[in-house]
Amino acid sequence: MRFNKTHLFVFLAGAILGLCTGFFSGKAIYDKPVIENVTRDTVTFHDTIPDIAPMPKDSTRIKWVTRWLTMKPDTITQWETLTIHDSVAVEVPITSKHYSSKDYDAWVSGFEPSLDSIKVYQRTEYITERVTLSKPPNKWELDAVAGIDYNVTTQRYTPHVGGELLYKPNRLQVGIRGGIIRNDKAEPFAGAVVRYRIF
Repeated sequence: MRFNKTHLFVFLAGAILGLCTGFFSGKAIYDKPVIENVTRDTVTFHDTIPDIAPMPKDSTRIKWVTRWLTMKPDTITQWETLTIHDSVAVEVPITSKHYSSKDYDAWVSGFEPSLDSIKVYQRTEYITERVTLSKPPNKWELDAVAGIDYNVTTQRYTPHVGGELLYKPNRLQVGIRGGIIRNDKAEPFAGAVVRYRIF
C-alpha cells in the first residue's frame, strides 16, 4: 500500500481534527457543573420531661384578702356567748410563686400555693440530609471504529478503520465519520452519521 500526498494530507487533517475534537469534548465533559440532589427526611418526637415537686425560684406576697370563717362549737369558750352561726374575719395572705427551668416557666398564686408536678412535652425533630452528587450526561461521544464490510454484488470484503464524532441530545444521534477504507488500495472516506436509539 502506497501513500501519496493526498493521503498524507488526509492523515494530518484527521490527526489535527481528532486532537482538537478530543480537547474540546474533554474540556466540555469536565467543565460541566455538578448537579447536587438533596433529600431530607424529618422525624418528629415528643419527649416527656417530668418534674416532680419543683422548687420555686421566687415567692412574693402580692396582697391580703379578708375571709369570714364560721366558728366551731369546740372553739367557743365559757365566757363567749357566740352561737354556731357566728363568724370571724381573717386576713389571708395571697402569695405568687414562680417556677422555672430551661423547659418551662410557671406561676401559681393563692394561700400557701405550691406546684405539685409539671410535664413538658418537648418536640424534637431529627432531620437526616442525604446529598447525592451527579454530573449531567455527556452529549458528545468520540469513537474509534473498525470493521469489515461484505459486498453481496461483488462478493468482496472491504476492511475499514477510522473514527466518528457523535452528538446525542436524546435518542437521536448525529455526527460525522471518517477514516481509511481498503478496496484495491487504501482510500480515505468521510460521511455523516444519523442514528436513533430504540432501546
